[in-house]
Amino acid sequence: MKDKEKLKKLVQIIGDLLKVEGNEWLIAEILKTIGETSPVEEIAKHSIIQNIHEYCVEKKIEKQATEFYNSFPIQEIKDQLIQDYKKMEHERRRDDFENFCLCLYQQIENITNILFDSRIYTNWGVARNEIAIKSSFDASQHKYVLPISGGTTLEQLVFQGTDTIKWFANRKFRAVLYYFYFDKNVVKDDYEFNSIYYVHEEIYQIRNQNHRGSKPSPYQKITIDKIRGNEARYYFKFYGFLQDFVNHIELAYTNRPKSTNKNISPSKKSHPQKNTLGAIKPELEKLKQQMDKYK
Repeated sequence: MKDKEKLKKLVQIIGDLLKVEGNEWLIAEILKTIGETSPVEEIAKHSIIQNIHEYCVEKKIEKQATEFYNSFPIQEIKDQLIQDYKKMEHERRRDDFENFCLCLYQQIENITNILFDSRIYTNWGVARNEIAIKSSFDASQHKYVLPISGGTTLEQLVFQGTDTIKWFANRKFRAVLYYFYFDKNVVKDDYEFNSIYYVHEEIYQIRNQNHRGSKPSPYQKITIDKIRGNEARYYFKFYGFLQDFVNHIELAYTNRPKSTNKNISPSKKSHPQKNTLGAIKPELEKLKQQMDKYK
């Protein structure tokens, strides 16, 4: 017991020495000695080490989130998007896939809602009967063009041919997909359009698993069962989807005249990125391509 009291006093003396300017080298020597005499697993359990680790992680996540939305043009929601991205990344580190999808979906939902409310809904009555797909092939021009008669209207594309015209979240997303992701340039058929939409549906279905007590429909269960057991792969797939979606929104604002709607103000800096996951991490591009078979 006496030896323990003596050791405590020694620790206090070392603490006082560390406060003296010029003795910073002592910290490195102490940590070196600890590392040589104690297993890493035991050192990692200490609260100070864990706090240092969390501090470093938080700084990195803050940097990643800020850089990800650095060029995002809609200032009104930019700060919230950054916060949701940070939450998303924390959930990924905890390997909480459901909450990861919830935070990811909140970002998509936030972007979708502000674009739909300010840019789409007010003009819907006029635009809904316009032909939305360039489904007629013009041999003289060697490209697909809008058909002179018939064809898929914007309303049919957005509402998938249903008679129920209610603006659920997925319908709003399809409208934003048409106007901003495809820039009203859907060619040949709706295959590519729907392939992107179905990834959004996958995120939405996993996000809904946070609602306890709800029983999925047979259609929803197919999607959920496909993802279960493959979460590690879907983290990458959904990251790629978010990057791709956000990038198209940025490009739409870069290539269009500034909006006269005061509810949306573009940022002063807007630099388009490459339209691939590899624009952020090239080594993930190959993994993203492998995810196609899970669509």
